[in-house]
Amino acid sequence: MPGPADDITTLLHRWADGDRDAVGEAVERAYADLRRLAAHYLKQESSGNTLQPTALVHEVYLRLQEGAQVPWSDRKHFFVVAAGHMRRILVDHARARHAEKRGGRDVRVELRDIHAAIPPRDTDILALDEALEHLAKLDARAASIVELRYVGGFSESEAADVLDISVATLKRDWEFARSWLLTRLTGPRT
Repeated sequence: MPGPADDITTLLHRWADGDRDAVGEAVERAYADLRRLAAHYLKQESSGNTLQPTALVHEVYLRLQEGAQVPWSDRKHFFVVAAGHMRRILVDHARARHAEKRGGRDVRVELRDIHAAIPPRDTDILALDEALEHLAKLDARAASIVELRYVGGFSESEAADVLDISVATLKRDWEFARSWLLTRLTGPRT
């Protein structure tokens, strides 16, 4: 009997084949996981943030529905794309707030890992976004791992499952990405 993951994958394939209603059904089936992901993202935002998890999920839905046709491979691919949309929505929101404040207080997020040996650091979400864009050009999988682990709150095993890699590979890429980001975010900007 097919499970929820199979149902979502089937809906994504229908959507890729031109069924525009399938996106709504896919989001509906994945709603609880998307909302959990959104809540995790928003926990890392500053206290002045006005977005709510439900609004963030709805914005992702709109972007998915209005965006270019994606050749979906499976449920895992869907969550990676959704996580990327959430990050970009938060960056756009932060940029809009900065524009309104004309250089006011930066939006801060905490760059840390529970198991990391590196002490927690406050990092501007715009600087983090810029660094992730550069990391994605250097190593796309490492950037996806950061989005899923740090921004999305996925565990090692959940992120490895989404990316279809071993936990050992994920750990190796995660260590590289954290080290690279720490250097990029604490060193002089190039």
